Amino acid sequence: MIARNIAISLALVVALSACSSGNDEAPGLPSVIASSMKSAIAAKRAGRADPVTVTPKMLAETKVAALQVNPERAGGSDFLRRIAQRRDSDGMVTEVWQSSDNAQIFLRNGVLVGTRGVGTDIISSDARATVRAVSTGTSGRGNRLYVLSDGDVTSQDVAFRCVTDNLGLQDIVIVNQVFETILLRESCIGGPSGDVTIRNDFWVHAQSGLVKKSRQWAGPASGYFEMILLKD
Repeated sequence: MIARNIAISLALVVALSACSSGNDEAPGLPSVIASSMKSAIAAKRAGRADPVTVTPKMLAETKVAALQVNPERAGGSDFLRRIAQRRDSDGMVTEVWQSSDNAQIFLRNGVLVGTRGVGTDIISSDARATVRAVSTGTSGRGNRLYVLSDGDVTSQDVAFRCVTDNLGLQDIVIVNQVFETILLRESCIGGPSGDVTIRNDFWVHAQSGLVKKSRQWAGPASGYFEMILLKD
C-alpha cells in the first residue's frame, strides 16, 4: 500500500512502457532500478527510508504516464501508472492512478479527491472550489467536504473551510528539468473538532496548466503525500 511500502521501483511502469511501445530493449534500466531498491531497503532497515531519486535514464525509458508518490509519514516512494481518465461536463479531468500493489489515488485536475487501499481512505471529496482555483491559477475560497473511511465498513463526513492563495511564480526541478510553475497554497481549518488545520501546495506548470508537483493531505492516518508528475 502507498502509505506502507518501503519503495516500489519503476519496474512495473517501465515494463508497461515496453509493452505499449513494442520495444523490449531497456538493458541498463533493471540494474539501475535494482540498485535503487537495494538502497531503499537498506535505508528502511536502518530507519525511515528516503524517497527514491529518479534518474534521467529511468525517466527516458519510461514511455507511459508515471506519478511518483512520496508518503511523508511512512517514508520511501511508490510509482503509479495511470489506468483511467475521464472528463466531466465541467471540463474537469479525473484520473485514476494505481500502484504496483493495486492501491489507487484519484486526482481531479491534479487535486486529490479519493484513495483506495491506502488505509483509512478518502472515500470522496467535494473539492470544487480547490479544483477551480488550481485550474485557473487564481486565489479563491470555499468548503472542502470529505467522506473518510474509519478503516472498516463505517465512514464519517468531515468539513473544512479553505482559502487558496496564489504565491507567485516558482521554478522547480524534476529529474534535472526546470519547470516554471505557479505555486498555489490551500489552507483549511475544520474537522470533527473544528480546529484541525491542513495545508495543500500545488506547483502548476505555467505553460501547460498541469500540476507538476503537489503536497496534499491524504487523510488523518496517511498524513501528507508528495506527488510528482514524472511523465504525462
